[in-house]
Amino acid sequence: MSRTLWLNPAVGVAGDMIVASLLDVGADESALRRELDTLDLAGWTMHVEAVTRAALTATHVRVETTETHHHRSWSAIDRMLQGSGLSPRVGAGARATFRRLADAEATVHGIDVDSVHFHEVGALDAIVDIVAAWAALESLDVDRVVAAPVGLGTGLVEMAHGAAPVPAPAVLELLRGHPTVPMEHRGETATPTGVALLCEMADSWGALPAGVIRASGRGAGSADPGTHANVLSVVLTDSSVSSMSGASCETAVLLETNLDDVTPELLGHVVELALERGAQDAWVTPIVMKKGRPAHLLSVLCAPGSADSLRELIASRTATLGIRQLTIDKFESPRRTEHVTLDGRTVRIKVGPHDAKPEHDDVVAVASATGAGVRLVAARALAAWHDRDQDDHRDHRDHR
Repeated sequence: MSRTLWLNPAVGVAGDMIVASLLDVGADESALRRELDTLDLAGWTMHVEAVTRAALTATHVRVETTETHHHRSWSAIDRMLQGSGLSPRVGAGARATFRRLADAEATVHGIDVDSVHFHEVGALDAIVDIVAAWAALESLDVDRVVAAPVGLGTGLVEMAHGAAPVPAPAVLELLRGHPTVPMEHRGETATPTGVALLCEMADSWGALPAGVIRASGRGAGSADPGTHANVLSVVLTDSSVSSMSGASCETAVLLETNLDDVTPELLGHVVELALERGAQDAWVTPIVMKKGRPAHLLSVLCAPGSADSLRELIASRTATLGIRQLTIDKFESPRRTEHVTLDGRTVRIKVGPHDAKPEHDDVVAVASATGAGVRLVAARALAAWHDRDQDDHRDHRDHR
């Protein structure tokens, strides 16, 4: 059964909030501390406590340090993590998070990544937060992480080089290509450390996946503003639970656009191009638009990583002025491919939990070679598979 962790940073995210939320939902604190003990770092202590934020109970993590020097280069931190005794997944996750931060800092400051020197995120407490977050995630043993859009406030925040606008430039760079929502709040709601962790951990972005909720938790931020509950909410689900027997669940993206000025030939061409460029499925549905105009709905289903390129394909080939993008849960039943022989030719049979179906291209090939009708060949292929399947069952009973 597949376990999914859903993080909801609707009111913001920070490194300590991620650690706290994962502990609150059931991460092993002792395992987290064992990982931190493998680092060659002294002068810090981590406190875990129960707090309330806007009358909601939550877990708060506070890292205290005696360090006054907050200036570390990305390469120095990377060498320290690489030479530590961290578990492979925790070490790789922490290094990838710092590299993501370094790339963002290099972009906003216009320098080479090897020249990046961290200030706030180079501090000891930020290093502890990042390593602790990956250790907590590893202890939860989840198969997939999904993140909701990040809530962003406005205003100014004091940084090492002076006041900077909110959202901070590094946060905006880190969130490029990821969903956000506005907040009516003056002040920083999302820190570079928290956003980098979220972006590195998330396998996909969207709403709470379908499934059975097993646990929920909340990680508190340091402030209690009174205007909102300053917490990062997390949910653990068994996301493979479905009414479809044995079906697995994965996040997919559905792209849609209404078209009333595109020829059928062009629509068919776009469907073919979408499938060639990685779409999982594509189809066209007749619709009636406003003022009774006949039109077509073009739909393209794809993995989240293919959405940007396929959206560009649809826009460039159809000249549409708008495309809807929906994040959905897609359930797939297990399937296997078997083979039968008809008239000396192989026909593949797709076998699912409830039925079987001959592969259409193979059926057409046999029909073309023999002159028989496509429907007749398909029926013969399915009958041949059923006969062989029954023979296999009889052989199994005879050998018991």
